[in-house]
Amino acid sequence: MYKNYLFDLYGTLVDIKTDEQSKKLWKKLAKLYACYGAVYKPKHLRKAFFELDKEERALLKEKLGCEYPEIKLEKVFIRLLKEAPEMLTGPDNGNELSVRIPENEAVWAELMANAFRTLSRKYLKLFPDTLETLDALREKGCKVYLLSNAQAIFTMPEIKLMHIDEHMDRLYISSDYGVMKPDPMFIKALVEAEGIDISESVMIGNEVRSDVKVAQSIGMDGILLNNYGLSKEEIDKERAVHKVTGDFKTINGIAELLN
Repeated sequence: MYKNYLFDLYGTLVDIKTDEQSKKLWKKLAKLYACYGAVYKPKHLRKAFFELDKEERALLKEKLGCEYPEIKLEKVFIRLLKEAPEMLTGPDNGNELSVRIPENEAVWAELMANAFRTLSRKYLKLFPDTLETLDALREKGCKVYLLSNAQAIFTMPEIKLMHIDEHMDRLYISSDYGVMKPDPMFIKALVEAEGIDISESVMIGNEVRSDVKVAQSIGMDGILLNNYGLSKEEIDKERAVHKVTGDFKTINGIAELLN
């Protein structure tokens, strides 16, 4: 039916569970920051992280004029280092020392971001039939794209770990564009860059609001991939809450796209 298939990532192609509130996570990150002279209590580091994330998003929202901005999270990790409330002191004279700023901030931020992700991640695995379905669509001559709300700095390693990049034509990750679904600016960026015909394209994802509704907002079909077994009542509630008026198809497994 379609020539172009746009897929969400998490909850659609990949099943993932993370816990970014974990005390264990923030204890270990606090120890990492202490290695560079930035002293935080774990709970204060966690609070500062989410406050800076919110602040960066507000700044980007004002700059771009979009409703749903997506920051590069590495900026937050660098600010946590440079704006630490306390510094380590010298071992002998007690003089205050400044934090040790890494020579290559980008590489350091990538390390911290991936440490954050690895420590917060409980599991990561492909849903059944994912790669086989992507290959089957491409064998039929279709184009297959990724349109994901994610942080490229740690999502690209996860994509490569799952070998998803080997089975898609192009990857679009929100942190690279400064905007995220359900803002139509993000999906429009893909449409314009690839020069695809909306009438020949479909967005597939596990969320009514971020996947189906965003597709419909630009006149594209949307398919809800119900990987988590939502009931019809739950789907109808999501439809009502997010004011989705157009019809859309629901499938319970990605392989149904081939039927």
